[in-house]
Amino acid sequence: MNLHGATIRKMTPADADAIALLHATSWRSAYRGIVPDGFLDHDVFAERQAVWRERLQGPATAPAFGIVADDAAGQMIGFAYVLPGHDPVCGTLVDNLHVHPDLKGGGLGRRLLQAVVRELGPAHTQPLHLWVLDQNEPAKRFYARLGAEFIDPGMTGPFGGVSLPEWRCLWRDPQVLLTDA
Repeated sequence: MNLHGATIRKMTPADADAIALLHATSWRSAYRGIVPDGFLDHDVFAERQAVWRERLQGPATAPAFGIVADDAAGQMIGFAYVLPGHDPVCGTLVDNLHVHPDLKGGGLGRRLLQAVVRELGPAHTQPLHLWVLDQNEPAKRFYARLGAEFIDPGMTGPFGGVSLPEWRCLWRDPQVLLTDA
């Protein structure tokens, strides 16, 4: 897998299972040692598959959209899922941002966030935010490099049988993500 020839496109209902697989792969890589191994090894794919099938193939419950990155062979290598206007203060929520573990550090996460900002459009004046686990140091470094403020420390809802410390990463002006600095 590589980024050469990667295409960015809108997420479709037919993507649900591929997204679930990439989501599970991402969690297995990033959350090993943080989330119980039993969940990561046995339950995570089925749990993510149920979530993504409901989100993409069930009735729409909120204004949401997704962006997908495919490599030149058509293999899904990253995705973002967004809930515009989710929070009255912190604005639009990037509920999921995942890049295949083999491709982290190659710029795809930035490209996906940029695609989100472009999809929201220049008239979108709300902040953009996402949540990151406190123990996920690589992700925290990535978001810091992109200019995120770390605010609102809290705890996740239970997943994999545990609740974990997390931070909200906030971009007050999401347009800053469109620069490649």
